[in-house]
Amino acid sequence: MYKYLETASFDPCYNLAFEEYCLTSLTQYPRIMLLWQNENAVIIGRYQNALSEINQSAAMRYGVTVVRRSTGGGAVYHDLGNLNYSFITPAEKLSAINLKVAAAPLLSALHELGINAEVQGRNDIVVDGLKISGTAQRLYKDRLLHHGTLLYDTDLSVLQKVLSVDSTKLTSKGIKSVRSRVANIKQITRSNKTTRDFWQDLLGALPDTEKITLTAEQLSEVRRLAQEKYASREWNIGKTPAYKINSSKRFPGGKLEAGLDVRNGIITGIRISGDFLGLISAEGIENALTNLTYDKTIVAQALENLPLQLHLGSISAEEFLSCLFPD
Repeated sequence: MYKYLETASFDPCYNLAFEEYCLTSLTQYPRIMLLWQNENAVIIGRYQNALSEINQSAAMRYGVTVVRRSTGGGAVYHDLGNLNYSFITPAEKLSAINLKVAAAPLLSALHELGINAEVQGRNDIVVDGLKISGTAQRLYKDRLLHHGTLLYDTDLSVLQKVLSVDSTKLTSKGIKSVRSRVANIKQITRSNKTTRDFWQDLLGALPDTEKITLTAEQLSEVRRLAQEKYASREWNIGKTPAYKINSSKRFPGGKLEAGLDVRNGIITGIRISGDFLGLISAEGIENALTNLTYDKTIVAQALENLPLQLHLGSISAEEFLSCLFPD
């Protein structure tokens, strides 16, 4: 049985803080489920370069808040026609994600509602080839956060305008635009129900739950985390120093960008970004490679001692090296 919580907020900073608090602090509950919504927001992946993912002028025009989440993957658009879900479960000795297993409770619920959803690619849930959900994961100690979006009645025209999607991503999928590969569940099912109706229907079809609430003291901690982390420019935008070597490549496991500062043949700074699906921070790689000689053999040897799958998802060591040492 899952402990079920609702955030009672549409604020993306607060909601992401609420989710993180449940993951890191409610360890007395092995299984937790959240359903939640954000007002107009673009939620970027943990490792993405915020400035290159968003159409800044469009975001301002539509009142869209940009917030970085704690999981990898690409940028997604949220509005009140979108429903977000989070599952927190035990994850001992996990080195990679089996999306079909992680998404099984959601898929089962959607099937019960007559929605023939299936997993496709590295992190999508689709109906008849059209994407209705993007997923991402984070590993925290022995706990796994698996979360995602559900497009129910989202304004897809705004989604198209505020996301600056890499053309190589569209090309790799054989499509012309974001809108040509996504669809609303309401449109697919030809339903007259509201997003809130869908929320209640989905909750009824999901695994057995016991609803709980946070205490006033716990909610105070959530608000503190929202303000100090998720609302901060340092977290959402970060520093984007000018590196001497910049390389960007797209692999089956996602886009990978590497910026290196090399002085006197030594790596003095490195920044890894992209929409890959790492389970833990890429800072472990950055720290391990800083102060090494900028030599492919030496860097390759250092990578052998790192849990690369946890950091970069399905991007291989060879692919990573090809980005660090472009031809």
